[in-house]
Amino acid sequence: MSYQQLLLRSLTENSPTRVDVLFSNVNFMHIPTNFERFEVHEDEQFTMPGVEIESPRGKWFIVNDGVGYIHATHCQWHEDEGNSMTPSRFGPLRHTD
Repeated sequence: MSYQQLLLRSLTENSPTRVDVLFSNVNFMHIPTNFERFEVHEDEQFTMPGVEIESPRGKWFIVNDGVGYIHATHCQWHEDEGNSMTPSRFGPLRHTD
């Protein structure tokens, strides 16, 4: 069993804060590797053509008006004054320092 977590982290040199966005129980994702901005909203009615999700749990999270898509059960975020080396508020995640 796996929690299939996806942690996205804002890392900019000119911002005094960092934002971590955690998606839990990820079944599918299609997202770019870099974002100039990041906006996400959930859409429980959305279906992606050609993608069948076997898990009855979860919902679609639409990133930047359709630039990306993530199917997961939860999306949480947290803003703090950390940097790229500061552990996430969401706790230690496997395969991260």
